[in-house]
Amino acid sequence: MTPLPTEPAHDPGTGIPPAREVDLTQDVAPADRDAAEGRVPPMDPLPAQDFWQALYGRRSVRRFEHKPVPREWVQQVMHAGIWAPSSCNYQMWDLVAVDDPKINAQLGALSTQLANAPVNIVVAYGRDFSSENAAGIQSASALIQNMSLAAGVLGLGTFWITQTGGAEKVREVVGLPSDRMVVAVLALGWPRSSAGKGPRRRPLSDVAHFNHYGGRPIPSSPNPQDWAPDLLGTYQRARVLNGLRHNKPRPWEASALLSALERFVPRSEDGVQATWLDVLPCTGILTARMARERPAYGYHVLERTAEVARFVSERVPGGAQTHLWPCTPENEPTSASFDQITCLFRLEGMAEEERHELLSAMARWLKPGGRVLVGFVSSRSFHGPSESLRRSGRGPGGVEYVLSPDPNIGPFEALAPRQVHDLVRRAGFGVRRQLGLQALPGAQELEFRSRNFRPLARNLVCTLGRLCKVLEAVPGAQSTWGRFQFLELSV
Repeated sequence: MTPLPTEPAHDPGTGIPPAREVDLTQDVAPADRDAAEGRVPPMDPLPAQDFWQALYGRRSVRRFEHKPVPREWVQQVMHAGIWAPSSCNYQMWDLVAVDDPKINAQLGALSTQLANAPVNIVVAYGRDFSSENAAGIQSASALIQNMSLAAGVLGLGTFWITQTGGAEKVREVVGLPSDRMVVAVLALGWPRSSAGKGPRRRPLSDVAHFNHYGGRPIPSSPNPQDWAPDLLGTYQRARVLNGLRHNKPRPWEASALLSALERFVPRSEDGVQATWLDVLPCTGILTARMARERPAYGYHVLERTAEVARFVSERVPGGAQTHLWPCTPENEPTSASFDQITCLFRLEGMAEEERHELLSAMARWLKPGGRVLVGFVSSRSFHGPSESLRRSGRGPGGVEYVLSPDPNIGPFEALAPRQVHDLVRRAGFGVRRQLGLQALPGAQELEFRSRNFRPLARNLVCTLGRLCKVLEAVPGAQSTWGRFQFLELSV
């Protein structure tokens, strides 16, 4: 057997010695044999860091410097990975570290998440081994966690990617055999900025139990009937306060809001003494936009938890007064105290009885002659069939394909217009006017939702979307089929 080729003493680009490769057919020293068998780390000496500092200091990194990572460092990260436990100690994992820009460009064409780091480590496991209870995936996940911690000790950043644009496509790009299952990709590189404050965690007392489970689990169901209001508040608190994509505005929702404001809340009505209550704003994205567009009102927000209420208040220029839902006699807003009340895309996340309770309370809080503006996603729109496809597995996967406001902020059920009309009448409201918008998604939304498609499919979707937009001009199309429906209510 021909010995393995000898590498240069130093990597010409970095000046760092490469990891040793050993020809196992030769008579090698014990230290070299240990290295070949994975018992000695490639880097010597290794940087030291306290375990707890490494554990609690780890952060996911989404933006990386455009500079290479020495292969010896990449090998050290992978070496830490293979010391993870695996089911039955099969170790049926394979790692492909992609640092070739051309191959990374192919991966980036599958998913934009694969286009950010100088190194993408493709993590695969034997497809037909340790399948009980997804043991192969569990083993690969332990390996990824080890690599993430090791990278942090080295001063590198990582991002655990499961949205790869198709595991089989990734497998083909990097040449893995068909019996390897791609589990995830770990992006690796130098962080563009220093790590910020870590995301908040649910209290240990809520999730840890001894001997027998004694808690109340947060539901995994999207059905609002399965959620208790306090559990929904706990879930939304975690999602909102941890930020990320949940707190970023989406142009198509802002566009619908602006159209509704122009129709129902003319600027000429702005008055210094007028008060505006926004009900369950959650992320506060739309609240902040309303406050900028109609700045003369005094703003109040009603939320499920004090922390989220404060978060929303801080997004409003000049701040907002806060109230808690469900209300108690001590903290309920004064009757007939608001000129304007808005509840935008929140009835969809509530159980039927809570919807009635909230609308009835809003009727009490409204001043005589005041206005309530309710916005909801219609089940008669394209939201219904697109969400059915997604849930059945036949449509695009991933949370960003949920065609509703604030994806993954809790349960969501598009509502039939007749159902909403019955709700508001039961609460004592009359419908003054209504507005339907976006019978079809716009170009910007289609670009966003198809961004992880292959180029041909993405172009096809966007072209069809532009051609179909002319249908929105058909009389009655928006009011009948519009995804966003707004009702102006009065008592």
